Amino acid sequence: MSVEGVMVSYNYSEDEEHANILTVSASGIKFSNRWVLTHGSILSPLKQARIVQNAKGKPILNDDFYNNLPEIYVTCEKTTKNDGNMYEAVEKLSRDRNVESNDFEHSSYQIRVLTGRICHVWQCPILDRCVDDILYSWTIGHRDGDVQAQTQLGKALLSVFVLVDLESDDRALKTLRPLSELLDIVRPPPQRGSTIEVHSTPFGCEVFLNAVTRGSICGVVGKRPSLLLADAATALGSEGGPVFTEGPTNELIGAVVCSVSWWRGEWVGLTLAAPLASVLGAKLRVTPQTVPRSLPTKPQSDILDVVDSTTVLVRCGAAWGAGAWLGAGAVLTAAHVVKNYTTNKVSVFCGGVKGTAIVRYKTKDDKAFDLAVLYTNPEQWKHLIPAVFADEPAEKGESVLAAGYPYFNEKNLEDLKPTVTSGHINSVSPSMLQTSCCVQSGFSGGPIFRLTKHSVEVLGIIVSNAKTNTGACYPYINMAVPARAFKKLLQDFAIDRDTTKLKAMENNKEIIQSQWRLLPYRSKI
Repeated sequence: MSVEGVMVSYNYSEDEEHANILTVSASGIKFSNRWVLTHGSILSPLKQARIVQNAKGKPILNDDFYNNLPEIYVTCEKTTKNDGNMYEAVEKLSRDRNVESNDFEHSSYQIRVLTGRICHVWQCPILDRCVDDILYSWTIGHRDGDVQAQTQLGKALLSVFVLVDLESDDRALKTLRPLSELLDIVRPPPQRGSTIEVHSTPFGCEVFLNAVTRGSICGVVGKRPSLLLADAATALGSEGGPVFTEGPTNELIGAVVCSVSWWRGEWVGLTLAAPLASVLGAKLRVTPQTVPRSLPTKPQSDILDVVDSTTVLVRCGAAWGAGAWLGAGAVLTAAHVVKNYTTNKVSVFCGGVKGTAIVRYKTKDDKAFDLAVLYTNPEQWKHLIPAVFADEPAEKGESVLAAGYPYFNEKNLEDLKPTVTSGHINSVSPSMLQTSCCVQSGFSGGPIFRLTKHSVEVLGIIVSNAKTNTGACYPYINMAVPARAFKKLLQDFAIDRDTTKLKAMENNKEIIQSQWRLLPYRSKI
């Protein structure tokens, strides 16, 4: 069965005035030449969206609901037919004689527009539970206008899927057959760290029709699973777009359900995708295949094992972040994560184990470098792997990984694993690394990893990302303290546990303080 990414759209006017007609669009998955699966966000401006929101997961079988939905337009890339036509030779001769450029015959200028009707709308219970458990405090979409109403509707539609029929207006047609056909070709998602490919049409613009972006799976939520976190860059309008495994086969594994979201006042920066094996399996009430078809290579699995066994979750009151396990009970984290350690207990989690910790040293607030050293009972953490800090400095442009704990279920810390995002080093100085890894709150104190042929090395410790005066954060612009700035201090401290040897972590040189305040280096004179 052929599968392709398409743009799904319709015309909408709230007051039915032709001058006020808007085009509403999303991405979609066209399969079996007749059917298109898209995301429920495309319904958001319609009054039917409120019906879906109030249905709270119950099936929508009302004929009036479907009869009043608009006609759907499906825009596809134009495919070249192999059967040819009787005028093909004449057309080729005409093109060859044309002295002007034939660039306008490029496939990017050729599209097909098909029409269809929405024949089925349903809510996925697995994804809906994930919204309640994990995304309850998130803002979905823009932060403009009535944020609360927008978020409530966005969360209600995030777990909704829409099936479009391109050949029939018969609502009585059984829709389980095409969904069953799609389930047959869908594969379970690959494991965390695997590379994926997203096909989508951002902003509902035909110029971007079926654009391809690549990234990696940063985290998998739920045991079934129920949600995939990916660092592939997408934009509004990408919802509904197909997610494939990267490679020659491009196996279909999911659909984008959210491209823009906010949490704790920060832009999340990650694309949220629903694994279609779980979504369709829940709809059809069958147990989908759970073993990933495309498993990570053994070196990749070994890398994740080291990352998972080196990166710990650090909590202090309402604040939390990550830390790097140093061995012998020591943990390195960001100072602001444990800022309130005098009034709140500090806890460490990793590999299904929980323990308490004390703060042995912490740099002063808002001073470079923003680092702290913790101590916890080493007998509890024999399953962890001490971080190996790099000897060679970072190089601009080299690929790296970032690890942290931005999102987790409070009720299920036993299966906790760090979120891992990929990127590269954007800029380097002896006192700061800047990377393009997607980083949010919860990554503070987490390691930046360099992957070599023989080891997984820590290049630095994440402490912040870029933030404007208005409070907007940029998750793909973030700063880390280079390992070379503190490695020797930690080695000296490990010998006799003398905390006075760590005081040099608080670097008071004016140029470094200015750098970490993101200020110019010019003199104030």
